[in-house]
Amino acid sequence: MPNAVRAPVNGLAMFAIPGFLDDAECDALIALIDLDVKPSTSLNAAKRKSRTSETCHLSSDDPLVTHVETRMNAMLGLPASHGETVQGQRYHPGQQFMLHNDYFAGGQIYSEAVASEGGQRTWTAMVYLNEPEAGGETRFPYAMIEGVPTRGTLLTWFNLTPQGLPNKLAHHQGCPVEAGVKHVLTKWYREREWQGSAASDALRT
Repeated sequence: MPNAVRAPVNGLAMFAIPGFLDDAECDALIALIDLDVKPSTSLNAAKRKSRTSETCHLSSDDPLVTHVETRMNAMLGLPASHGETVQGQRYHPGQQFMLHNDYFAGGQIYSEAVASEGGQRTWTAMVYLNEPEAGGETRFPYAMIEGVPTRGTLLTWFNLTPQGLPNKLAHHQGCPVEAGVKHVLTKWYREREWQGSAASDALRT
């Protein structure tokens, strides 16, 4: 990954890429997010109570979204077909996403459905689109590291161990925003070609 800085964490592949997006791109993406955000959801009922942000799906029909996706795919060296739809998230003061994992836990009501859509989530790619006045860090407590929102920076990590098992070190939380508003862009990748979200979306309430 050109210009990538590897996080000093044993057992977790995590990289920061400063300047992945410029100010104009960040502003345009924030405007797209603000047009269509709704309360965030989750396949896990417990997560829904701990996730108080707002979310929207960004259409690949938009040239800027397509451009960003293409750059993400190239940066991570992953096939475009393995990537889920890009999401935008907005956090107002007090909003957060408590400790959670991006990989899909086994033995859940949704496990078979999400596996049929492309298997396990592998990489997470997240871009900070702005810098709130206070708070909003992305904290990895088991890895003892956190990402501070820095406009335009891409933070990416691998959610599994080298053996392909869920990696506890990848558990993270979006800390509460204390002042201002935080916008981020997020894209997840699967083990195999992603088949869309019809099955998992049917499980959301």
